[in-house]
Amino acid sequence: MARIQPLRVALLGAICWLSTLGTGCATDSQAEYIVPGATHLRVEQVELRGVEAFSEGDVKSGLATRKDPGWRAALPWLPIIGADRSYYNEFSWDRDQERILNFYRSRGYFSAQIVSRSEVESADGNSIRLRATIDEGEPTRIASIEVEGLDPTSNLSARDLLNELPLKEGQVFTEKDYLTTRDALGRRLREAGYAYATASGRAFVDPEDHRADVFFFIDAGPITRFGEVHIFGLENVEERFVRQAITLKPGERYDPQRLNQTQEDIYDLGVFGLVTVLPAHEAREVTLEEQEERQRLENLLEESDIPSEADPEADVQIPPQPGLDALNPDTPDQQPPDDEDTEEALAGPLGISSLLESAQLEAERRSRLDPEVPVVVRLKEAKEYSVRVGAGLAVESTRQDVRGLLNWSARNFLGGLRRLDHFNAAGYAWAPGLISNDELVNRGAILSSDLRFSQPQFLERLTNLRLRAQIDRDVREGFSVWNPALRVSLDRAVPFFRRLRFELSYNIAYYNYFNVEESLVDVSTTTLGLDFQTKFVLESLEQSLILDLRNDVLDPTRGALVSLNVQQANDFIFGGKFDFVKSELSAEGYIPTPLLGRSVLALRSRLGTIYDVGEETGVPIQSRLYSGGGDGMRSFGRQRLSLYTPTGEAVPVGGLTRLEFSVEPRVRLVPNLFSIGDVWGAIFLDSATIMRGQLYLDTAANDQGTLQLADLPPSLLYGLGAGVWWNTPVGPVRLDFAYTLSDTTEDPRFRRCTDPSAQGTSECVFVPVDQDAIQDLIEGYGFYLSIGHSF
Repeated sequence: MARIQPLRVALLGAICWLSTLGTGCATDSQAEYIVPGATHLRVEQVELRGVEAFSEGDVKSGLATRKDPGWRAALPWLPIIGADRSYYNEFSWDRDQERILNFYRSRGYFSAQIVSRSEVESADGNSIRLRATIDEGEPTRIASIEVEGLDPTSNLSARDLLNELPLKEGQVFTEKDYLTTRDALGRRLREAGYAYATASGRAFVDPEDHRADVFFFIDAGPITRFGEVHIFGLENVEERFVRQAITLKPGERYDPQRLNQTQEDIYDLGVFGLVTVLPAHEAREVTLEEQEERQRLENLLEESDIPSEADPEADVQIPPQPGLDALNPDTPDQQPPDDEDTEEALAGPLGISSLLESAQLEAERRSRLDPEVPVVVRLKEAKEYSVRVGAGLAVESTRQDVRGLLNWSARNFLGGLRRLDHFNAAGYAWAPGLISNDELVNRGAILSSDLRFSQPQFLERLTNLRLRAQIDRDVREGFSVWNPALRVSLDRAVPFFRRLRFELSYNIAYYNYFNVEESLVDVSTTTLGLDFQTKFVLESLEQSLILDLRNDVLDPTRGALVSLNVQQANDFIFGGKFDFVKSELSAEGYIPTPLLGRSVLALRSRLGTIYDVGEETGVPIQSRLYSGGGDGMRSFGRQRLSLYTPTGEAVPVGGLTRLEFSVEPRVRLVPNLFSIGDVWGAIFLDSATIMRGQLYLDTAANDQGTLQLADLPPSLLYGLGAGVWWNTPVGPVRLDFAYTLSDTTEDPRFRRCTDPSAQGTSECVFVPVDQDAIQDLIEGYGFYLSIGHSF
């Protein structure tokens, strides 16, 4: 038999090879799994007819069957553009019919039906065209909304609780609005001091009469106060620091907003990766990893006599009833029974009367709960040390650079909540840029090393100490610079209004300019008040008052940010060479709007001026005011909206007064692309001006004149642009393009005179545009690839 075995194997192999000409041959371990219902037919088209109440794209978005991407399938590896083939699966298409009906039912169209469907294969047998025809029917509207269970002795009323909530009589009933209203009722009760409050409800839908009757039962429980605060999860951080960040006190009226604020305050300590602050009866659902902590929480709940039922609605379920569809989001869809049984169902053992009776019994039991609510703070400490390595690319129309990055952080450094961060970058820069039409003026290595230390709760709970030491080597149009600097600052949130913050800092920096364009040190440029120095020390005191009402720092969609900053430069300790006062008021606003789906109207304005109060020092070039670039007027290059040197190479040298406005409607284009984040787009209008003189006030050292506020609007320049960005875990990755609408060829700020000494005067005679070095720099457009928004 041993001699025959090889022959049998060879014969079996030959049979399998021959069979590949037909159906194929494979062992069980080699057989490829075939999805039930799958075919080789590419989906050429998915057509939905009869869709009127909604967009066809919205209905299709929930379907498993998708149109084949065509040529994009040849590039499946390419992000955003690439895609996989879409093949027809008959089982998925069958289930899609139910998905279509569920889409309509969840939006109030309970009588919607699929009246016909077709599947047509192409003549070559490689593709298929799919079609479904929908009869949407009439929408179901809300006939009545009832609220029961409110304590008549309280100040709450059904009208107040339902005010400005999405569920209203007469409008189309949707499951989303129903659930939102139900949850909001419970939330409003808790905000009124009822920590144990819940709101249960049922929506009885009659598809034939196109009406829905909505019923809510309010279980407020007792009015409550904060109890003892229990902290879990500490390992290396001392508990006293967490206690200092907690402002709520036992005995105070219960307020869930205070819990949210406490959670933010603990996060702000900077040493925790996870923070939850919850009343004890809600903290039961939080997973506790340590057995000892789990037992502590269970003991706390038992001592407080907190009920174990997380959802009091679980005892009140409504099954399918004659004449009604009892909408319960926790149970499968139910079919409407006969109309003649409607009245009996409502009065029956599981109808409204039974629901009321069960809910009232539960409310009576819960009314005996302890009015003092324990608070559970659950913490997970962040990693003490972290290191990140990466690369960066900055692309602007006037400057580009590439860089490598090495950053490391130490949390709770040497204990006491201290934090130490070190950010390092090294690379190469081109200014005005490799892709600019201008002749390359400057290029070279760039370096940045930034060491930051912070001490929260410095001396007292709300004050933070911050130290920052950095050294930079940078390349700009007209010069390169070495710049070591030190900053020492204290910031403090205002008690009772944590959104308002005051900051005081001392700054010292040394500047060493090299590769300097000759026109910057030419004595003829003193008419601009530059008095350029290649080496000097700059000392300043700076005060800032910041009101931050934004909902998100990186990508705000509502709220506002207002700041006032005042900087005084002088010789304080180490021989500062300049004496001036610089002030700026800025404001940003973000207004959600219902236009075009999800959208936000973003607004920004800035007004700043510098007062030269020194005898002969002037204002250094890096402290003067500019606009242009990704954080200014985007149709100008970085710092190119500026005054310029009147001779030699055109170098932007800033001004003493700046005014900026920006309007940017933002619209979400694609939700959650590749499950990473939303894709947004925007159009924007920027306007800005840079002026020579000081605003309103004159000083003895000022040789640039003064301005009135009314002088600024006529000098504004305007730019129009568009941008698109993708919200990613590292922030919005954004691409912008902007074009200057204003004519700069007749603006004396951007033209050179045949006589340089006449620059900025009425006696100036412009050189021809094609010979003007300033006009060569003002390209009239700008583009930017960046992480983060302009504002």
